[in-house]
Formats: sequence, structure tokens, C-alpha cells
Amino acid sequence: MQVADVRELIDGLRWDRRRHPYRGRREYSQRAQAVAAAVADMIESGDAASAGPLARRAVERVTAALMYMDDSAGIVGDDLRALMVLYARACREAPPDAKRLATWLVSRQLDGPGWPAIELKEFTEALGPRGLAEVARLTEARGVTAEPDSWTAQWGIKDLREQLAAVSGDIDAHVAVLAEDLRGAHRYGEIVKVLRAAGRDDDAEQWARKGLAGHPSSFQTDRLRDQLVDLLLDGGRAAEAVAVRREIYERRAIHQDYLKLRHAAQQAGNWADLNGWALDLLRDRAHAEQWYVRERISVLVSENLLDEAWAAAMADPGQVPESQWFQLIELREQDHPTDVIRPYQDLIEIGLDRASDKYRYPKAVKTIRRLRDSYHRAGDEAGFTAYVADLRQRHRRKTSFIARLDQALVRR
Repeated sequence: MQVADVRELIDGLRWDRRRHPYRGRREYSQRAQAVAAAVADMIESGDAASAGPLARRAVERVTAALMYMDDSAGIVGDDLRALMVLYARACREAPPDAKRLATWLVSRQLDGPGWPAIELKEFTEALGPRGLAEVARLTEARGVTAEPDSWTAQWGIKDLREQLAAVSGDIDAHVAVLAEDLRGAHRYGEIVKVLRAAGRDDDAEQWARKGLAGHPSSFQTDRLRDQLVDLLLDGGRAAEAVAVRREIYERRAIHQDYLKLRHAAQQAGNWADLNGWALDLLRDRAHAEQWYVRERISVLVSENLLDEAWAAAMADPGQVPESQWFQLIELREQDHPTDVIRPYQDLIEIGLDRASDKYRYPKAVKTIRRLRDSYHRAGDEAGFTAYVADLRQRHRRKTSFIARLDQALVRR
């Protein structure tokens, strides 16, 4: 395809802001993909010098279009990302003026609508020392003039500074830039990741422990704790990893903590010593606080203690979520069909009364068919017939449900 033909394709990526934001997105995406394919062909054929400016123009067209198009599915956003990757590739193979490229990248980041994402590592080779220095100069200059209350500008500047530090290869400089903002456990996690990649596990451990001490209970803390445990396990310090897992399990006693404790203890070779203690702790919690019933059941299932899990659910059915009930029933109905009949009936009643769920009737009918199978395995066909008759009588005003039920029971 000739340059003029590709340019004509790209011109079709304009989007009239008066156009309906939902209409024509699929066709637009197809055109963007056709542009990407044409640009890729040009690069493959050795004409990266022509492909680069065309890819850049396409990026600008799609960036502008996304301001007026509904792309909640992210399809056109993916097309934009593909075009950025192609532009970076063209720049590597036929480098443009480094300073102009730097100016364009900084402008996209700081003056654009928030997309596309700028990945300096993809342009490092094309920028070279001269271009990277220009990115740094422009970023620092904008840091002086940017509105302090502008989240977009402040985030963009911070992100560029961190990316510059990352591509510099200077680990200490990279850590120093990341450490300027330690408002969440995830920031410590980013530092840990950088240090681990550089083989500096001792430093990574110090940062992980510092982050856990400073943010002991944020929603991002679990991931940081995982990083610390991985460090300890990889360093042959399984007993210390178990201690970290045991401390959080004693504090929260939830299913995911149990599984992580088990994994660490198995690595350390002492799970047999901890298993009974861990189960007893959760049993005691469930007796003291009903909220822990579901956690206890999940742990019992993971340990294949299915009879105890079933007994715990039957003893406190109101604390067992619907999804967990279905899991337990599925595990029990094959060998104990009579046991699951009443729980099935309760789930059907709860579902039929859930007016907010527009799919409640199809769900209820599906459960009734499973209940029929349990009655059949229990050898109680008459019991199912009586149950359905009673169900029809009690819900006779739900004509849509009754019609679905009759249709389903005819098909065997």
C-alpha cells in the first residue's frame, strides 16, 4: 500500500463530535486495525521512515476521537495502544529528531486527555541520551509551572519522572524518585519490585518491612506481605515466612490467610505441626463470632473435611452465602442425596422472593431440576411430586414462573 493510500485510511479516523457516541464504534475499530496493518507492512518492507509519521498521525486521530466516543469496552483503546507500539517500533528503526520526539511525548502526557499511555522504555532507543535529556528538561520545567491542584498535571509529571529514573538504569535514583511518594503500601511494593529485579533482596526486604509497619491494614498491604514472604522463601528462610503468615492468620483468620499459611508451612516442612492449631483457631472464632462460619467452611472444604463443613453449614445456615451452599450441595448430593433436599428447597424459596433479580425464575427452575435429581437418587419420586404441587400452590400468582416450571419439568 502506498503512503497516499495509508494517509487516506488515516483521514477516515476523524470522528465528528456531533456523531452519536455509541454508533459506528465497531467500524471505526476495524479502520484503526486496517491502518495498523498497513503501517506494520510498511515497517516490515523497510520503509519505517514513512511509517513513523503515519503512525503518529493515526495516534493523534484516535486520541481525539476517543474524547467523543463511548469506548467503555476498551476496544478502540486497544487499537490506540497497538498504534503507539507501532509508532515506537518505527521510531527505533528510523529515529526522528530526538528533541521533537521528546516534545511530542511530553505533550501527549501532560496536555492530552489522559490517553494514550506513554511508555518511555519503548522510545528509549529512539530518544537516545539527547532525547531523554530533553524529556527530563521539559518535565522539570512543567513541574515549575503546573497548577498544584491539577491532579492530571501532577500525576503526569510524577509518572514521567519515575519512568525517566527507570530507564536510566540507576537503581538508587529510581528508588529515590519512587520514595518521594509513600502514601500507600503499593508504593513500597513498587520499590521492592525494582530492588528485586536488580538482585538487591536485602534492600527489598527492608523496604517491604518498612511498608508493612507504616501501612499495616490498607487494602494494598496483602500484596506487599506476599512480596515479603516470597523474598523470605526464595532466600531459604521458610521459618520466617511462616511467622509472617501466622501473625496475619491469628489476626484475621480468613480462608485466604489459611491457604497462604499452609503453603509457607509446607515449604518449611512443618505444616503437620501447625495444621491442627490453625483449624482449632478458626473453629473457636466461628463459635465466638458467626461471621467466621463461612471462613471455617471454606477452610474445611479446602482440607477435604467435607462432613464437618456440611455440619457447620447446617448448624448455622443463615451465615452461609448462597454460592457457598451450592458448592457444599454439589460436593454432597452424589453420596447423600437426602441431605441436600431441604437446603435446595430453602435456596429455591430465597431465590423466588428476590424481586430485585430479573433472572430469579430461570435460576429457580434450574435449581428445581437439580432438586428433582436428588429426589430421584434418594428413591423418593413421590416426595418430589408432592413438593412441586405445594410449590405451585404457594406461588400460583407467579404465572411466569409456573409456566417456566411446567416447561422445564416436561423436558427430562
